[in-house]
Amino acid sequence: MDSIPISMLSDNKGYLDRQCPNEKCQFRFKVSLEDWLSLVSDEKVYCPMCGYTSSAIDWFTDGQIGQMQEIVKNYALSNIQEMFDDTFQELSRSTRNNKYVKITYRPGERITFINNPIGQCKEWETDILCEKCGTHYSVIGSAFFCPCCGYNSAVNSYNDSLDSINRMIDSLHEVKSLMTEKYDLDSAESTCRKMLESSIGDMVSAFQKFACSRLEILSDESLRVNDFQIVDRGNELYEKYTGFNYCSWISDSDYEFMKLMFQRRHIIEHNNGIVDKQYIDKTNDSGYSIGQRIIVNKSDAIKLLDILRRLGTCIMRLPERSVN
Repeated sequence: MDSIPISMLSDNKGYLDRQCPNEKCQFRFKVSLEDWLSLVSDEKVYCPMCGYTSSAIDWFTDGQIGQMQEIVKNYALSNIQEMFDDTFQELSRSTRNNKYVKITYRPGERITFINNPIGQCKEWETDILCEKCGTHYSVIGSAFFCPCCGYNSAVNSYNDSLDSINRMIDSLHEVKSLMTEKYDLDSAESTCRKMLESSIGDMVSAFQKFACSRLEILSDESLRVNDFQIVDRGNELYEKYTGFNYCSWISDSDYEFMKLMFQRRHIIEHNNGIVDKQYIDKTNDSGYSIGQRIIVNKSDAIKLLDILRRLGTCIMRLPERSVN
């Protein structure tokens, strides 16, 4: 069987389009064509979104598969037409002087086989360089795994999470307007309140995963991610293993505010936001009494987001040589 050489061109940035073969994901991303050929393994490629792995041959996009099928179809039809032409032209010649049977053949419109290289979709804005293996890849939105080595960058994941939370908080006014128009004001108010409350939990979750992952790299210790839900505990761990604590980078008032919001997150997630004695004992929060419900203000969410972003930036800059 003849083989059909199929070539692909990169986009203007030098990237090749790829698509996750996991039917539940099908995430679209781009990889540097040079890195795909020189760094990425033929045996295992990782989806930047879900972490699914499969051999390199499985990562064609739906569009690329469609174009390849069209090339193969045209090649087959061209060969079939050529075969028919040869066969019937030979029959026509062989019966030319036969007084009993005469076959005539007129070729139809030729199917021209043109094997043009397959192009890529327009380049995207977000380019990522894997800090472990050096592979260049590009995504729309967030990504968590390097397609070449599967490395899960705590730094990239943390920044992506905070950016997503920031966009959600900024969009609350538009969400409220749209929901009021589509449903009613009560539904809009309730939904936006829950979104704002959930943003605190999302920030705490993002920070604890980042702080734990980063300190494990710096200390070469296996740590418990839940320790970083407790601000004082995480602070002590950074002091122990790096010589720096949170207050090396943020003010005392920011530190106290961070502790307060982490405790409020705990009450919202585990006690439906209802203040209990344990919360009062841990926070000395004079703004609430036992039995009241925690209210999350947009300004509080924005302030916590700013503190965690600044704290994360400083943690990222910690050099490994500072490990004790």
